[in-house]
Amino acid sequence: RGTLGVIGLDADRPGPILSPESRRLVDALSDQGALAIERVRLVEDLDRAERAAETDRLRQALLTSISHDLRTPLAAVLGAATTLRDLDDALDGTEKADLLATVIAESERLNRFIANLLDMTRLEAGAVVPNVALHDVAEVADTALRRMDKILAAHRVAVEIAKDLPPLRLDPVLFEQVLVNLLDNAGKYAPEGSTIRLLGRREGMRVLIEVLDEGDGLPEADRERVFDTFYRVAKADSVRAGTGLGLPISRGFIEAMGGTVTGANRRDRAGAAFTIALPVPAEPARTASERAA
Repeated sequence: RGTLGVIGLDADRPGPILSPESRRLVDALSDQGALAIERVRLVEDLDRAERAAETDRLRQALLTSISHDLRTPLAAVLGAATTLRDLDDALDGTEKADLLATVIAESERLNRFIANLLDMTRLEAGAVVPNVALHDVAEVADTALRRMDKILAAHRVAVEIAKDLPPLRLDPVLFEQVLVNLLDNAGKYAPEGSTIRLLGRREGMRVLIEVLDEGDGLPEADRERVFDTFYRVAKADSVRAGTGLGLPISRGFIEAMGGTVTGANRRDRAGAAFTIALPVPAEPARTASERAA
């Protein structure tokens, strides 16, 4: 690999620079230094190899995700639009409305997928800078729930957010997206007709926001892996539809606001529980909506 370093010795007196004993000592120190440098370089090589392998894994996962999550809604939109074009005169009003609803729903799905890709790109580039101010958690949650109304239509949604929660320092746009991602995740893994719960309470100097579902829960090995980019929990011999981006994006957004997101299993019954923890501001102040009023 070429020369890595040079040891230079200088004496302030005439004669041999080193005695035989000193020469042996310098040789030993040089050998130890060379070994240490070689170990460092081996560790760096291993780190580069691991990063290259992870980059390749993410690239393959991205290609797989794009091929599936773009193709599926596009096929549905194309099929519905083609039917409307070719069979317009033969379709009644209800059938046309159903086809148009399919076009809208699948287009919204495509929009969410592209938004998630853009959000993940921003996170990995370090370009997410939260526009933090004091906001009412319940107000942001209500906006998120309205966005998810159609997507969670096959589930019951129960909301229990304490009325006396203090305003929190958060970016309402990012926080709303986090709630949308967690609710969407619950809808994917919980059976139709089951209840998805959105809870909010104070615990000491933190506010906890929980999204609970009634699905199969998280396997022990997956509790942290679900926050890895493109990772999706498998059930039996299948993997649920989705991009595997919602949870890592949620964690990235919440951490950018000074909080945490964790995943666990429910204690009261089967199902997963995702918990957002955000710090309570040290001093009370008015929310953004209160200041506007």
